[in-house]
Amino acid sequence: MITNLNTVSLYVRDQQQAKQFYVDTLGFELTTDADMGEMGRWIEVAPKGARTGVVLADAAAFDKQDRVGRSADVTLHCSDVHALHAELAGKGVPVTEPETQQWGTFIKVTDPDGHELLISQQ
Repeated sequence: MITNLNTVSLYVRDQQQAKQFYVDTLGFELTTDADMGEMGRWIEVAPKGARTGVVLADAAAFDKQDRVGRSADVTLHCSDVHALHAELAGKGVPVTEPETQQWGTFIKVTDPDGHELLISQQ
């Protein structure tokens, strides 16, 4: 029986830049930063307390350059989407204005590699 989602991989051009964005800008925790030999580094980040992590995989090491910015659809939750929007916009992060649909209010954030993250209010 499957009990939880473990990781989602995002293929990135620059692992250090991606790590800084997810940890320093979005406030994720760095859960793993380990040497994988020829495959580079295994960098995994996650929202504080989350069971699911995001692997920031070196696109070149995995021959996945064509998937940079298009490798996954990721949806995150937050408690106050308007406050998060103001915080991220203040940091110069590419972020859409909050939008409300029948299912909730959300913003879209673009990371340095072009991955679009949908963040909705819980």
